[in-house]
Amino acid sequence: MPTRNQRFRRILNEFGPLEWFRHPTERHPLYGYLQVPFVAWRFAAPREELRSVFEAAVREAPEHLDWTFKSTRNWMIAPTRLVEASGPDGRDFNEAIASITTSDQDFCAAAGEDLERILRALDQAAAPGGTPKS
Repeated sequence: MPTRNQRFRRILNEFGPLEWFRHPTERHPLYGYLQVPFVAWRFAAPREELRSVFEAAVREAPEHLDWTFKSTRNWMIAPTRLVEASGPDGRDFNEAIASITTSDQDFCAAAGEDLERILRALDQAAAPGGTPKS
């Protein structure tokens, strides 16, 4: 079965070719604990009309936590707690990931469940009859 990383890549590519992509492994490769999930990417040719698709998935799909969709040069879906812990300019993003991952495995599990729901919502939006791929 494909990993969540592979599934996200495939689904995002349905919306348009990716230029850059980042998604952590679900479990730490050495220690085996769950990691804070998020997905960040850059489309080769971003389309403004896609923003509403991602905003809707982040707003409607999660069951456990608040999520944030950001779209500047890079687009990102992340738990709001991670975004807030990263600071106003995101400078502390990697430190926030490490802190939350090592201190709150329940949060990581809930975030993983929510991100799966977001992934399914985006997969449905990318399906025929969903979002146009032009």
